[in-house]
Amino acid sequence: MPDVPLVDVAGYLPPDLMHRPELWPAGPQRSGAYANGRGLSAFASRSEYGAPTTIAVMDSEHRLHLSVWLRDGMSVDADGWRFQVGGQQTVAGFMPGACWKTCFQGAVHHVGLLVDPGCLAALAGEAGVDYFDGLRRDGCLRIQSGDTDTLRVARELDAVLLDPASLGLMREVKSLELLACLLLANRRQARAGLNARTRECLHAARERLLRDLAQAPTLEELAAECGLNTFALKRGFKALFGMPVHALYQRERMRRAWTLIASGQMTAGEAASALGYSNFSHFGAAFRRAHGILPGQVRRHSLA
Repeated sequence: MPDVPLVDVAGYLPPDLMHRPELWPAGPQRSGAYANGRGLSAFASRSEYGAPTTIAVMDSEHRLHLSVWLRDGMSVDADGWRFQVGGQQTVAGFMPGACWKTCFQGAVHHVGLLVDPGCLAALAGEAGVDYFDGLRRDGCLRIQSGDTDTLRVARELDAVLLDPASLGLMREVKSLELLACLLLANRRQARAGLNARTRECLHAARERLLRDLAQAPTLEELAAECGLNTFALKRGFKALFGMPVHALYQRERMRRAWTLIASGQMTAGEAASALGYSNFSHFGAAFRRAHGILPGQVRRHSLA
């Protein structure tokens, strides 16, 4: 793979690489990590890439890579796999020795676990063995949307790992909690009986749903566009993404509202209008339910 630096991450954790610009070129970075010495490591990484940056990555160690992408992502070309990872998605991979040609751009923010298969079995018993076997049946690579619990715990682990004063015990607890969330999410999807085609349709439905946060499609329109009936859409959406269609749409709507107001891009009234609210009091009530404060308070804080 000419003209692309090749990095073997065996023996490294992301913070080790972040201090080696000759290995891992990026802009401003923050990172933290934890290793328990028994086959489980965790990391949090926030990097800024002002321009597309391509790096060839491999891991010669036999361990699973489990990551939760909280913001932006990467495109990957690996042994015939070509895919894009975005914010709020999870990636599970077990491809020791395989070369991943990765391209990063933007504010890349992710949290991950590196787990020895034997450690996974020791920690999670049959559930760990089933997870590893299922991953290998899926071709050793699985990309899914993160459910509510997984994303929440990933953010909590991120905060703990980036805090140099945090206790090792807390880092261990949050690492194990994230691992448990990923295993449980996988079990729920397996029990829901979602085949590859259904998962693909549901991901397309999610993308279509969030394309316009000012006007959501009806369930009937969404089902027709993604090739499912409304019952399969509602059932599959809850199983794959951990919440009903409207709840996910409203969550993303309120997250966007916070970003628009807190960044100073818009006033509270402008954000309400941009997100499809004709009644500001309805917007204020929805915002308060989601964030615990009124949008005007966020605006005043951002201007302070």
